[in-house]
Amino acid sequence: PPRSTLFPYTTLFRSGPFMKSFKACSLLLLTVAALAPGAIAAEKPAAHSAAKNSTFDKFKSLAGEWEVAHTSSDHGMPGGTVSYKVTAGGAAVVETVFQGTPHEMLTMYYVDTDGGLCLTHYCVLGNRPHMRALPQTTADTIVFKCDHKDNAAIENEDHMHQATFTFLDADHLKSEWVLYKDGKADGAHGFTLVRKKK
Repeated sequence: PPRSTLFPYTTLFRSGPFMKSFKACSLLLLTVAALAPGAIAAEKPAAHSAAKNSTFDKFKSLAGEWEVAHTSSDHGMPGGTVSYKVTAGGAAVVETVFQGTPHEMLTMYYVDTDGGLCLTHYCVLGNRPHMRALPQTTADTIVFKCDHKDNAAIENEDHMHQATFTFLDADHLKSEWVLYKDGKADGAHGFTLVRKKK
């Protein structure tokens, strides 16, 4: 059609509601395009702080089967097998103690969001104390202790309140767990582990 015939429509497009809608759609598309890289980046798994925690690496090195070589306890403790398994893409270590006995228990070791090493102990006592690692006294001794804010619900229950791990060498590990009763220490449970050879 002649340009004069198209003129009313082009004028309407440039100044009417069509142009406003077009501008709004264009702005929306540009905003989405600008945000897309950030959204994609957010979907990518961030480097977990566990990769930067050398103390956690000690627990990862325990992966495999261990035999209870010696126990020392104020309340009696069974022997048996203990296993360690690295799971969740290297973000956690699962410990299973006294497998196949009525005392079988699980403990999860992991690095918290603040970069600190933690454990959650799923105990035969029916609770699950949460502990945080204290500043190390030596490179091979790691002490965990219950934090009040994390364990307020079980403070008045019998529960494991502290755990100390001594890495004697690549094939020998010593651990001691302190039981709390009525808000104070009520004995310790210790055992020495020897790695099973394949």
